[in-house]
Amino acid sequence: MKAKWLQPFSKFLLTAVLAIALSWAFPNFLRAAQQDNLTFKKDIIVAQGETQESILSFGSRVVVDGKIKEDVVVFGGEIIINGEVGQSVVGVGSKVKIKSQAVIGEDLVVVGGTLEKEPGSLIKKDTIYFPTSKLLVGEIFKKGIFFPLGTLFLAFKLISLFFGILLTMFVAGIFPRPVNFAALRIREDFWPVIGTGFLALIIYSGLMVISALLILLIIGLPLFFLLLFAGLVIKVFGGTSVSFLVGESFLKAIGIKKMPQVIWTAVIGLLIVFFLNLLPVIGLIISLIISLIGWGVSIRTRFGTLTNWFGSNNL
Repeated sequence: MKAKWLQPFSKFLLTAVLAIALSWAFPNFLRAAQQDNLTFKKDIIVAQGETQESILSFGSRVVVDGKIKEDVVVFGGEIIINGEVGQSVVGVGSKVKIKSQAVIGEDLVVVGGTLEKEPGSLIKKDTIYFPTSKLLVGEIFKKGIFFPLGTLFLAFKLISLFFGILLTMFVAGIFPRPVNFAALRIREDFWPVIGTGFLALIIYSGLMVISALLILLIIGLPLFFLLLFAGLVIKVFGGTSVSFLVGESFLKAIGIKKMPQVIWTAVIGLLIVFFLNLLPVIGLIISLIISLIGWGVSIRTRFGTLTNWFGSNNL
């Protein structure tokens, strides 16, 4: 008899492995900043008649008069689209201009910064825009107003946000149905989920302490890394499910009837959670509650595959 319950867990182990590999490989991306489609603070111009696969940029001015086959993603720069983008255009803290001749095959997502969209432009799916005051952003970056350690701690937070966005996009993109289902269970079984998370964190913390003590006897070393690995898997899936729930709730609250793809809804939720976590004291409380919910829903639903792992209802 096959152990079917191990199959979902093995998938998320693979997710965690890929996430660790991505983190390990990130310095190589920095060294390759001047190559291919990954650029930093450099003008990128795709002229009329030219075609490029995709663009991922940090702080760059991106002008597309030609064609991009896949996505255009820019953090903290400027995007000007006057040509065709096959999939989505995403600007985070960017100045985005969509000209009248522009054609975007999927979504237009602008979080922070500004958006100017001329009449005649075509966005085939959803337009999601959350403006942020330039003055507010400037003050945060200059003074780190939410942090006692100022901009150094803010920089660390922003790096964490970057990796959080990558992980959220990966998990929500590969496992949209389990993420959606887990978010539904949070809504319907909130207190049981919280209780499960509370017990799980207590047990997990105790096991980590025991394994750390056993490291002195060597035999605890494999157990320690196994527990660390399992905790990462649970945190990644649980955090993505909570982010999706927050994003979905926010979009519904502002009157959005047609929800965007799971991946973008989860990213929006992650950004909201990130800014809430910047608040002193309240941010710590919110972070604790999110951890309890994330752990609880991951274990209770067996990574979004069961209504209740401790019952008999399946997805």
